[in-house]
Amino acid sequence: MKKILILIFSMALCVTLAACNNNQAVNIDDNSKNSPLPASATETDTLAEPNKPVDNLDDMYNAYFTVLENLIQNHILPDGIDGGEQLCDMAENKFAVYDVDSDGKEELLLMYTTTYSGGWAGYVLDYDAETKKLQTELCEFTLLTFYDNGIIKAGWSHNQGLAGDFWPYSLYQYAPDSDSYVLVGMVDAWDKNYPGTDNQNNPFPSDIDKSGTGFVYYIMKDGRYDNTHPVDASEYNEWVNAHIGDASEIQIQYMDLTEENISKIGNGS
Repeated sequence: MKKILILIFSMALCVTLAACNNNQAVNIDDNSKNSPLPASATETDTLAEPNKPVDNLDDMYNAYFTVLENLIQNHILPDGIDGGEQLCDMAENKFAVYDVDSDGKEELLLMYTTTYSGGWAGYVLDYDAETKKLQTELCEFTLLTFYDNGIIKAGWSHNQGLAGDFWPYSLYQYAPDSDSYVLVGMVDAWDKNYPGTDNQNNPFPSDIDKSGTGFVYYIMKDGRYDNTHPVDASEYNEWVNAHIGDASEIQIQYMDLTEENISKIGNGS
């Protein structure tokens, strides 16, 4: 009788264990179907894809830091040229990180002035994520005025002509296709109050100065200097308005070129 009871108890225990095991498998199965974790992980991976440019930004800021550090330590300019004899403290040079061309990326602006004036240079530098190198969007004299429509007015290094109080300049327009600035034109002038004649012994062309401003202007669009075709102030102003118009000057907050300041690049300081 005892053997029969033991046999019955053993069979009942096996059935119970089998039932528990079957229920546990179903619960795991159900959890695998209903759990949001795998789907969330996949979504996170997919959504994280656009964050890759953050790495590029780090690379960009590191490149900006490196080129300025090289200038401080070795006196090498961004284009690899020796910075020349230092006449002042390196900290008197200025830099800024700002999106001046409105392409969605910040450029490195550098105004280098601690050598002889003939070596002064203003740079607009951009980081190329594909080549992982800096490219020069513009290199001109340091008298740079930036406008929010992609125009840069670059004052010449010297005013040795007949312009008097007018300072000659070149005008550049940002070209997205080449990610660089292209020359729109150069401008010089003749101030009537400036004594003497031009280099061809011609007197001031009063017949051209129809507006009576005492100035005539030379607009040179092909990059070559030419003071043989003066125009009246009205024509000059029309040309300027066609390119600058109602654009506003960008106010750049430059920083001194110091180790402390370049260490802040990219951290919002």
